[in-house]
Amino acid sequence: MEKKYLITLIIAGINLFLATGPLRAQTNEGTDFWFGFMQHRDNQNTKVVMITSKYNTTGTVSLPLENWSTSFSVIANTVTLVSLPNSAEVISSEEITFSGIRLTSGLPVSVYIHQYHNFRSEASVVLPVVSIGETYYVMSYNGVNIQGVDYPSEFLVVGTADETVLNITVSANTKLGKPAGTTFEVVLNQGETYLVQGAVGADDLTGSYVSADKPFALFGGNRWTEVPTGCSARDNLLEQMYPVSAWGRQFVTVPNIYMSYGIFRILASENNTNITVHSTSAVSYSLNAGEFVEFSRSQATYIEANHPVLVAQYLIGSGCNGHNSGDPSMVLLNSVEQTRDTITLYNSSFENISENYINVVMSTDDVPFVTLDGNVIGDNFLTQTIGLNDEFTYAKIPVSSGTHTIISEGCGVIATAYGYGEVESYAYSAGASYNTINVSKIPDGGCLGDTILFDTGLSPIRYSFLWDLGDGTTSTEAEFTHFYPELGGYPVSLILTNNCLNVSDTLYKDLLITLRQPVNTGDDVLICQGETIQLSATDIDGALYEWTGPEGYFSDQQFPIVENAQPGMSGDYAVIGIVSGCATFPAYTGVEVIPTPKPNLGPDTIYCNNNAQFTLDPGSYFSYEWQDGSVGSTYAVDLEGSYAVQVADVHGCIGEDSIMLRNICPTKIYVPNAFSPNHDGINDTFGVYGSDILSMKFTIFDRWGNLLFETTDQQEQWNGTFNGSALNSGTYVWQLEFQGIQKDGTLYDQVLSGEVYLLY
Repeated sequence: MEKKYLITLIIAGINLFLATGPLRAQTNEGTDFWFGFMQHRDNQNTKVVMITSKYNTTGTVSLPLENWSTSFSVIANTVTLVSLPNSAEVISSEEITFSGIRLTSGLPVSVYIHQYHNFRSEASVVLPVVSIGETYYVMSYNGVNIQGVDYPSEFLVVGTADETVLNITVSANTKLGKPAGTTFEVVLNQGETYLVQGAVGADDLTGSYVSADKPFALFGGNRWTEVPTGCSARDNLLEQMYPVSAWGRQFVTVPNIYMSYGIFRILASENNTNITVHSTSAVSYSLNAGEFVEFSRSQATYIEANHPVLVAQYLIGSGCNGHNSGDPSMVLLNSVEQTRDTITLYNSSFENISENYINVVMSTDDVPFVTLDGNVIGDNFLTQTIGLNDEFTYAKIPVSSGTHTIISEGCGVIATAYGYGEVESYAYSAGASYNTINVSKIPDGGCLGDTILFDTGLSPIRYSFLWDLGDGTTSTEAEFTHFYPELGGYPVSLILTNNCLNVSDTLYKDLLITLRQPVNTGDDVLICQGETIQLSATDIDGALYEWTGPEGYFSDQQFPIVENAQPGMSGDYAVIGIVSGCATFPAYTGVEVIPTPKPNLGPDTIYCNNNAQFTLDPGSYFSYEWQDGSVGSTYAVDLEGSYAVQVADVHGCIGEDSIMLRNICPTKIYVPNAFSPNHDGINDTFGVYGSDILSMKFTIFDRWGNLLFETTDQQEQWNGTFNGSALNSGTYVWQLEFQGIQKDGTLYDQVLSGEVYLLY
């Protein structure tokens, strides 16, 4: 299967979700991403990052812990591909590895990853750091055992911050023997990765729970599997998981065009989750946290749940789907609570993809106002309704390969793009809006004398608001300010109505007006480059802390730690404590990071003089220590070798340098062109003359190519005989193969040849 280069560009949009929606929109666009690759069936697979943007921009893709990086540039509305080394694939289960991949860009981009080899392929959208979370459940599929080899279900954790403490509860037995239901702890630093695989092919890690004290990225899928089990067409599955905070409660599923049916899974995050699947008839399910239900449908469905759920759609293998094209693939569906106004996507023609389609879901009232590439969908394509009151409409639209844009002037759309080829397919959610559900829009409070900002972050066109501010005041605005003149608690409520979905919810909170409290910090910090900055703020009951500092530094810890400090981190670090929305005045800690001293003994040096003398001078510092323990500011040298110095400045910051001195003379070669072996003591022998020859092979031949003499010893010379008999006067041929030394100390190999005249 080839779930290939489908690139989704989120251009613009306003989010639609229930009353417990987010304070800000979170999409798959961003400037900072962390991701990884799970084990593929084939070890020699290709791993590609696909980057697209609505801007012209540049950036870097790197494996920071593998010391690999490359830069990229992308032109607006085009696709840039970056190939990754083999070390990007994690193949060891339950072991901390160093294969986390980071992508950063100057302007927002959308990122996708693709892993493929020999008709076995899968791809995934990548979420930016601002859209990931701290709590996940895994969606996967059971694996297979083929000819005695297990191809398991698997998931991969990618650390995005140092000292991330993970708690992992697995839903199936693992490859290294952890039983189903086991909870264990793993601590990851930024860029570290942790793969978990099922013990055998039949195991399914769907429902495994992964949480941490800091945000991290999670990917789920399979090394190689069948969908459904028993269908001989197989492929790897790979999809980035959505954090629980981004799950939804209403979904529309649309089976892919020409497929006889589709397979779907619904995964619950809370106990007593009641789900109803509406199609030709209604079917209800009740799930607890981590449980899932799998079903197949040949018709579109409307799904509603009383708690947030995650829904996956699986493409069927070509031998079982009634179309004889395509292979297994997994895509996580977006809730109709999370629509987008404008979606630009890319349908692929790579790797033999011959058919491309887009499924679009929209409000029925919006059908006249939704266009695909400028054409009204309702006027140009077949549409069908779904929902309890036919409130949603969907269309399955054939398209050409390339870029397509969907625009809604109403309540937005959800789209999935996909394509088929011979034993190949791809599928992508094309309109990602990963919103944080269950975040209150009522502020905690404020300080006496302050004006309190009430800001829902929601569009007043799509939402209606009715505020009771707890002091007899009401408002219908999405954003406004209010002044409370007295200390105390105020019972605030907000009735929030989603006009697109025609649903309402009521939020309550006791808003507190308190006195501003003081906060203090620890002493100023002076440290050396590479050491750790330790900040501290005084205890305030019930306070949340916010630190800011140089280079965009931010922390919400009371006692933050900054490792590997650099000089650019010097400056004032400010902290405020926030109690029920009332922020203290800032307090400051000054930090100075002293650059590492850089003594300079000069470059490594080669010289040709047995009587040479040198004086090594690293520069002016507070103290010195040389390789032999001496402490002078300079060091006299008259022998070749390696020399090193460690210096300290007045703050005790340490710097080091070393130098290699080598007494080496370049090779010299001389071979005479005549000799007279008449025993007169003058030029009686013939050989190689020179100096600093590391190795050699010297051979002499007659004019017919017969070997007369051979030696590897420069001191051994030819006396003009062969087998003890003197040879006649005449011309003979010699060849010299040798290894010598250049002026810069490098070695070289060379072959010389010539003639020598023997005379008596």
